[in-house]
Amino acid sequence: MSLICLSSPKGGVGKTTLTANLAFAFQRLGLPVTVIDFDVQNALRLHFGLPLGDARGYVALAEQHRDWKRLVVPTASGIRLLPYGVADDAQRLAFEARLGEDPLFLTEALQTLLAIPHMVVLADTPPGPSPALNALNRIADLRVAVLLADAASAALVPQIEQGLFFSAQQARSHLPVGYVLNQVDRRRRLNLDTTEFLQARLGDSLLGLVHRDEALAEALASQLPIFAFDPTSAAAYDIDRIAQRLAQQIESLKRPPYGQRQLR
Repeated sequence: MSLICLSSPKGGVGKTTLTANLAFAFQRLGLPVTVIDFDVQNALRLHFGLPLGDARGYVALAEQHRDWKRLVVPTASGIRLLPYGVADDAQRLAFEARLGEDPLFLTEALQTLLAIPHMVVLADTPPGPSPALNALNRIADLRVAVLLADAASAALVPQIEQGLFFSAQQARSHLPVGYVLNQVDRRRRLNLDTTEFLQARLGDSLLGLVHRDEALAEALASQLPIFAFDPTSAAAYDIDRIAQRLAQQIESLKRPPYGQRQLR
């Protein structure tokens, strides 16, 4: 019964690919998993075998169905999927306005899903600040910032630490933001130097590194999780370790059932 929000201040960091493969890693740990796509690009579905022309999604129907469990799209893997889907501008703007104006909107929408024993819900957000990020920050158990091992990402760390990205005042979770460094390539000097700098700077809040691995792109092209496409790859090992670290944090929460939570 845990909600994990994955986000990044910048785009192009591989967050959606990481979210999808973390879902498979949690499933390998024996946990039921739901993934939710809050990004209008609607790309998360491609990691779970949905056809390109499949227009199904929850955003266009969110106003009519307050319980999003009814909008779940089943996948061959058994992972529950809530794709963003096809939504026109009016539907998208109405959805974002509801996220911003109604603090109970997400709580009610996800309550049935999070009531499933041991359920892990992974939320993939659009890059940068967004109504979805603010709404998730208010109810998420764990918040993960995905960064690259480059100078641009390193420059954003102080903003995250100061609560300027994940709002510190509105956060429900008492746990600090966790970080994942993606596409680490130790053969490149600047990448290596930045990785070592961020490892020292972030300390225990660094959940793990994902090394640059073409197997991830090849797995997506084959519509397979990395663990099925190449279970011995560096990326599979890295993502599995991050999932285990997150699972340990989930276990440490030891909080009351979802219905007993209170928003701040």
